[in-house]
Amino acid sequence: MKLKKFMEHLNTLVKEYPGALELDVITAKDDEGNGFNQIHYRPCVAKFDGQYIDNSKEAAKNPNVVLLN
Repeated sequence: MKLKKFMEHLNTLVKEYPGALELDVITAKDDEGNGFNQIHYRPCVAKFDGQYIDNSKEAAKNPNVVLLN
């Protein structure tokens, strides 16, 4: 999903549930809900090659993903 679409979903969610702005953000480990993680870090841009993430300042000059956690 592109960041633009993700933001559209978030904006719709907040319009429908304004109180959501005060809720914690978590991610599911898989689509079956076999575990959850709380997001502790700010989103950042990074380089992802399919296996490894590089979120260095150098990689941020030409990112290909937004890293959420």
